[in-house]
Amino acid sequence: MTYRLHRPDTLRTLVHDMVTRAGWTEAEAQETAHHLVLANLSGHDSHGVGMLPLYFQSLADGNLKPDSRPKARLDAAPFLIIDAQVALGQPAGRNAVEQAAVMAKAGGVAILNLLDAHHIGRIGHYAEIAAQAGLISLFWVNVAGRPPIVAPYAAKQARFGTNPHAIGIPVPGNDPIILDFATSRMAHGKARVALNKGVPVPPGYIIDGEGRPTTDPSHVFQHAIPGLPLGALLPFGDHKGAGLSLIAELLSAGLMGAARIDQKPQRSWIINSLFGVLIDPARLEPDEALRKSRIESYLAFVRAAKPQDEANPVLAPGDKERAVRIERGESGIPLDDETWSQIKAAAARFGIDAERY
Repeated sequence: MTYRLHRPDTLRTLVHDMVTRAGWTEAEAQETAHHLVLANLSGHDSHGVGMLPLYFQSLADGNLKPDSRPKARLDAAPFLIIDAQVALGQPAGRNAVEQAAVMAKAGGVAILNLLDAHHIGRIGHYAEIAAQAGLISLFWVNVAGRPPIVAPYAAKQARFGTNPHAIGIPVPGNDPIILDFATSRMAHGKARVALNKGVPVPPGYIIDGEGRPTTDPSHVFQHAIPGLPLGALLPFGDHKGAGLSLIAELLSAGLMGAARIDQKPQRSWIINSLFGVLIDPARLEPDEALRKSRIESYLAFVRAAKPQDEANPVLAPGDKERAVRIERGESGIPLDDETWSQIKAAAARFGIDAERY
C-alpha cells in the first residue's frame, strides 16, 4: 500500500472547486470542504475527502441535486424539525444545528430533527459546533438509502446501519469533551479505507455472508464480491451497541417517517437523519467558573490514571483528534493511491485536473 501526503489547504481548494463546478453555492462548497478536510485532519479518513466519489456518483445518477433545499416542517421552540429533501449533507447539517443552537441559547433547550439529508459526514463535527456555541449536545443518526450493513447481536444477517452517536460538553476557556462513535464495532467508511489500502480489518469486526468471522473488508462491499451475499459489520459491545443502533434508527428517522434502512430504495447515496438535543449548561449551573473547575478537575483525575502502556497515556474524548489535527496539519493528510485515483476521476468529470492542486 502506498500513499501521498496532501496539504490541507490544497485539499480544501480542490473540494471547493469540485463542489462549485458541480453546481452548488459558494457557501455550500466552503462548508463541505471544511468539514471533509477536517475529518481527515482529525484522523477520521472514513468520513473525509474519500467520500467525494460517492457524492459525485449520486449526483451523476440524479439522486443528489444541487438545487435541493432544506425546508422547515416545524419551527416552534423548543422543537425544530427540518426536511432536508436530500440536500448536500454537510451544509444542511451545520445550518440545522446552528438554528437549534440559537433556539437553545434563547430558551435553554432545543430538540432538533433533521430528516432525509444526504450524507452529513462526521457526527462529532456537529457536537463541536454546539460546543463552540457553549452548548451541551447529544446526537443520534441513522443511515438509510443502502442495504443494512450491521448485524444485530447474535444475528448472521445485517439489519442496522452504522448509526453513530455523539455527545459534546463545552469546557469554558478550554477544549470541549467530544464523544463520537459508530454503534458498529467499526465504521463502514473505515472498512472502505482498509479495502482501498488492501489491508485486513482486525478480527471480530466483520462476518461474511454466511455469518462466519472474517478479516476481509470486501465482504461488506457488495461490488467487491459479485454473486456472493453481503456480509455484515458487528455491533460494538454486543447487545449494547446493537441496542443503541436500534434507538438511533427510531429517534432520528422512524418516529418522523424519514428514510429508514428497511424501507427506502437502495441507490448510489447515503441518507442520514439526525436527532439532537441541545442544552444550555448555564441553566444547570449559572456559575461558569464553577462549571469549568468541576469539569477540569474530573478530567485531570481521569487523565492522571496510570496507563497500561507508558507510550499511550490515558485520554479524554476528543484528545486524540486534536493531537492528530496538529500532526497532520504539519505533515500533511495521507491518501492512499486508490482513494486518490477515485477523487481524480470524480474531479475529471467536471474538467478539473486534481494533480494540479
